[in-house]
Amino acid sequence: MHIMTEPTAVSTPPSPLSHRLKTWLAELPDVKWTWVVFPGLAVGFINIIIVGTVISIYASILSVELQSPQATADAVAEGAALIGTYLSPPVQFLTTIWIAYLVCKRQGTAVSWYGLLIGAVSGLGAALQVAFFAGIPREILLDTTLFTFLPAPMLAGWLGARRSQTALAGQQRLYRASQAIARALTPQAIVNAIGTHLATANVSQIGLWEILLQGDGGRPTAVSLLAAWTTKQSESWQPGLQLTADTTGSLNRLSPETSLPIKAIDLPAAEKQSWETLGARSGLLIPLVTPTGSWVGLLTVTSPASGGLSRGSEQNFVTMAAQVALVLDNLRLVAQAQETAVLRERQRLAREIHDTLAQGFTSIVMHLEAAEQALPTDTAVTRRHMDQARTTARDSLAQARRVVDDLRPELLESTPFDQAIARVVAQWAAHSGVDAEFKVTGEIRPLHPQVEVTLLRSSQEALANIRKHAQATTTCVTLSYLGDTVILDVEDNGRGLAQQAATPDGLTSGGFGLVAMRERVAQLGGELFVESEPGEGTTLSISLPLESGATS
Repeated sequence: MHIMTEPTAVSTPPSPLSHRLKTWLAELPDVKWTWVVFPGLAVGFINIIIVGTVISIYASILSVELQSPQATADAVAEGAALIGTYLSPPVQFLTTIWIAYLVCKRQGTAVSWYGLLIGAVSGLGAALQVAFFAGIPREILLDTTLFTFLPAPMLAGWLGARRSQTALAGQQRLYRASQAIARALTPQAIVNAIGTHLATANVSQIGLWEILLQGDGGRPTAVSLLAAWTTKQSESWQPGLQLTADTTGSLNRLSPETSLPIKAIDLPAAEKQSWETLGARSGLLIPLVTPTGSWVGLLTVTSPASGGLSRGSEQNFVTMAAQVALVLDNLRLVAQAQETAVLRERQRLAREIHDTLAQGFTSIVMHLEAAEQALPTDTAVTRRHMDQARTTARDSLAQARRVVDDLRPELLESTPFDQAIARVVAQWAAHSGVDAEFKVTGEIRPLHPQVEVTLLRSSQEALANIRKHAQATTTCVTLSYLGDTVILDVEDNGRGLAQQAATPDGLTSGGFGLVAMRERVAQLGGELFVESEPGEGTTLSISLPLESGATS
């Protein structure tokens, strides 16, 4: 079968030169002519001021040396002609570069157009000045001779534009590096951001060091490498690398105010070998100091070239050092906060386990021991203790599944708070055989969930302590609402506590239960008191602000 086809037109991509030309021409409408005309004319005024000042100084000198007014006038005229001929063009050229640089850097767009057009305006202005002061006929304005004044100023404007492009590109690199450093979550991400955006061709390694030991004024005497960036991955410094002031004497010359450039050739033999072992013939040591003046680390930039880094490159790294110090200090604080959070979570789990599982296991053991003692003679008592042990074991299992998630106790989810406390007291009385009473005073008000959990756990712990230690026959639990405060009192008529155990300091050295209660209450801004006399019972009182859970 013969298939008819039509020729397909293949589009040829534009050449790079034509594409750049189109892009350059497309920038012309963005030019603001006010920023062309006035800066271009300003070049002429500045030129007049500078040349005129030089001529005035020259005339003042001649008037002192020459006594004849006519001779002075002739000499001044001749000198002014020479000064105007040989000084004015370079002054205009340099001034055009400076003005074009300032304007292009400010505008940031169409910089090539701004440079060329400012140069053209300054050249036309120079031509008009020559025509005016030299008495050249005005017909020159319509003559092609006028354009002989344009090449040099336009070249100067283009050079100023190129210089501004370099400055703008440097600012962009600093901005991108700053943004990347701000997003960094690890030391390696910090040095990667610096190396990717700021490293020049003669930079080989960038290292971020933590301080191991500090000497006078906080100056580091031993540092360890946290992270490194390198142009050759095979030659990368390894984290954990250490430098000490004994082998690297440059550390002793560091100050928190300034960076320290080094050249291996100028160093003592031992230190020179230390740096050359790291592949560095020159480098820059930048102290990382927070605004409060504390050292947080050290930034090193090394080069295989013996001439060192350029001044602009050094300035870029020093500019970033302040932000690196803040980010590194923040990472350290975050790590400390994470460690603190882990410790608090461990303490929370310890309290929860003590308040739930440990008490449940204690109850199970007591019921099993009681069942074992009653087993030979009284099967009914044995069965009752076994049933209570089984019930407690199931409750403890349910509590264990909830402890890790830090959920509210199941009792509080299904029962109002005051009724939950009443149920705890009733169940405790049934298990312990001690007469217990629960009372509520004041107008019942809603409590923050953390306040409810704290008071519930504290009542369970206090009742558990009474059963284990007090040998009491009666107990009273009172829940009082007084204004913006809720108070839980647990009283018994047991044997009481020793005086030391009843004091606040005694709580810190006593059993874990009292310590756990004290920590819970303190975290919510409350207070815990223990009043007791040997043989006269004990009263435990906890007061909490109603809204303390929200503020904590």
